[in-house]
Amino acid sequence: MATTASRITDYPVTHQGVRNLDQPRQTTGGDPMPVNVGTEERLLSAVGGGALTALGLASRGWLGLGLLFAGGSLLVRGATGFCAVNQALGRNTAR
Repeated sequence: MATTASRITDYPVTHQGVRNLDQPRQTTGGDPMPVNVGTEERLLSAVGGGALTALGLASRGWLGLGLLFAGGSLLVRGATGFCAVNQALGRNTAR
């Protein structure tokens, strides 16, 4: 029998002992990807990421792949406003 990942435990149990699927539990965790990059930095990341992605698409081999990865990372950083390096360093430039 195959096991599947179930989130059924996210639902509280009623007084009859069955899961209340109409009332999911509220998570108390914070936002997993908080905005920690400022507006200007986000814009520069998106523009630079687009340029690196274009260069990566034009290049071949390992260099092109590296440029694609770097450009894609900067595009995601610019689009979401989240930077894992800033989070690891405890830095927030969005303030």
